[in-house]
Amino acid sequence: MVHSVPAIHAGDGPVSFIIEYEGMKLVFGGDTSPNKWFVKYARGANLAIHEAFATPEFFVKDYGQPPQLAWRACCEFHTSGPAFGKVMSEIKPGHAVAYHTMEEAHQELLMAIRSTYGGPLSIGVDMMVWNITKDKVVERMAVSPDRASAVPGPNRQPPPDRSQPDPMTDFIKAGEWGPGFNAQNRMLDEHAEKYNLQKQDWRKQKPWYKPAK
Repeated sequence: MVHSVPAIHAGDGPVSFIIEYEGMKLVFGGDTSPNKWFVKYARGANLAIHEAFATPEFFVKDYGQPPQLAWRACCEFHTSGPAFGKVMSEIKPGHAVAYHTMEEAHQELLMAIRSTYGGPLSIGVDMMVWNITKDKVVERMAVSPDRASAVPGPNRQPPPDRSQPDPMTDFIKAGEWGPGFNAQNRMLDEHAEKYNLQKQDWRKQKPWYKPAK
């Protein structure tokens, strides 16, 4: 059986997929920030695949993004390493897979995830394969010629256009899972202090917000 649940990524429409077969369950999050639907339906999955984006600092240093846009790319439309780990610690899958970040950022991402999650984990790369049984999940690599990595472009991303209407409905906004977002508050506060940003930019008066300790 295959079915979908909502995800949160820059507007209404994104979904996560759940595949159930012979008493086993695989959940693929797609592009999303932490949300209550994934937490609810991915509990106890044999394999839980969820994005985990590079840190804001990575996008500033390696991609030349302005600090303001760097944290939004990492932690507003996507899921940071600490937030990914918080989600997995909550749902306790048989095996967790983090994907959707550049290979040169994998070690930093691994350390970020391990700050909130200690269970079985893969940092997904091209041609990685998982053999799933009811007893275990085995990670292996398919045999294929190496692929060339993407090259960062020369242009900087423009600032957001504030005149555009909000593409996300209140229903989807209400699906934000507070613990996942709160797991990244310390990292974002440090990012704000380094680049003299306003911390309330990402807090946005969230009812579940808890200051970093």
